Parts: sequence; C-alpha cells; structure tokens
Amino acid sequence: MRQVPRARAEFIAGARAFAPLSMSIIPFGVVCGAAASSAGMTPLQASAMSWVIFAGSAQIAATQLFASGAPLLVIVATAAIVNLRFLMYASSLATHFRTQNRRWQALIAYLLTDQAFGLCIVHATQHPDRQPDLRWFYLGVAGATWMCWQVATIAGILLGSLVPASWSLDFIVPLTFIAMVVPLLGDRAMRLAAATGGLASVLLVMPLKLNLIAAALIGVAAGVAADRLWART
Repeated sequence: MRQVPRARAEFIAGARAFAPLSMSIIPFGVVCGAAASSAGMTPLQASAMSWVIFAGSAQIAATQLFASGAPLLVIVATAAIVNLRFLMYASSLATHFRTQNRRWQALIAYLLTDQAFGLCIVHATQHPDRQPDLRWFYLGVAGATWMCWQVATIAGILLGSLVPASWSLDFIVPLTFIAMVVPLLGDRAMRLAAATGGLASVLLVMPLKLNLIAAALIGVAAGVAADRLWART
C-alpha cells in the first residue's frame, strides 16, 4: 500500500526537478521545429522526427543534411554518431536499472536525454536510500522532458519562418548539462576528470564530432587513474 504513494512522490519530484530546465528546452525545441519546417518537411514529417529521434542535436544535424539533399543512409549514420554519447549514459545508468524488466529498460532507453541522465545521477547520488524508486523519478524527469520537447517542436513547426535562422540555440543544452554536473565534482579525481575531458574536447580535432566521445573517454581514464593513484598515498 505504501509503494504507490512513494512512487507517485518520486514521479512528481522528477517532474519538478525538470521544471527549471524547461526554459532551455523550449527555445531549442522551437528552433528544431522551425528548422525542420524550413527544410521542406511536412508538419507530419517534422513532428514525427521529433518523437522518433527525440534528440535535439541529432535532429538539427539530420535536418541540415535533409535540406542539402543528402542520402538517407548518410542522414541516419550522422544522427547515430552524434548520439554516441548516449552509450556512455546508458552504461552509467545500467548500474541503477539492470534489475528492471525489458519493458522498463526499453522505456528508459527511449526517454534517455542529457537532462534525464544528469538529474537522475544527481538524485541517485544525493538520495541513495531511494534507489528502489529511482525509476519513477527518472520517468518523471524524462516524461516531462519528452512532453516539453514535443510541444516546443510543434510550436516551432507552426511558427516556421518567424524564428530567425540566427537563433542557433544548440549551445543551451551543454550549458544546462554543465550546471547540473558541477555540483557533483566533490573530490579531486572527479574535478581532474572533468577538467581533462573538457580540455581534450577543445584540443582534439576529429571528424563527425568524434572528439567529444574521445574526450569523454580520456576524462574517465584520467579520473580512474587519479583515484587509484591517490588511494595508494
């Protein structure tokens, strides 16, 4: 009897945690919707891309390639490469959700975003006692993100050309993610990992944004090595 109220409370907590981030999601979604409309997609195609792909950076890349007449295979491959970071997110979340059944895991995977991952990890770190109900917190965050994104992209599709092309707002998501991650940098190893990964992402020059994936792996390696080295001293 107590399980349902606790699950509902965690779901609501997740939705509330997302609320401040909606201010970064809305303009980005509007730009994605407007870009898809301006690229020549029908309203149905543009909105379908929003709920099928459900990833802003990949949608922007796919839209640009669609507008330039790129082959479908190139569009799909580019979107997949842009979304490679979600493999790392999934590996991290697997420690929390590996006991869930296949349906839950499929839903968690579909709804995975930068915001859902960041807020879920922060919540799990700050409230280890609520681990059994973490899936409901995640669903609250991710569900609110999905709904906000769909509404924002539909608004962009309807507004169309009213949104200036100069509104390149894809930088909003990384800034939001940084704001969520910084409070987690509580020890030297984590700060070193963040600094190393950030520096590598700027210095590395690789095609198809693979520098971001390489930088993340370098940051993780630096953090693990530092943690083991300092643990011995």
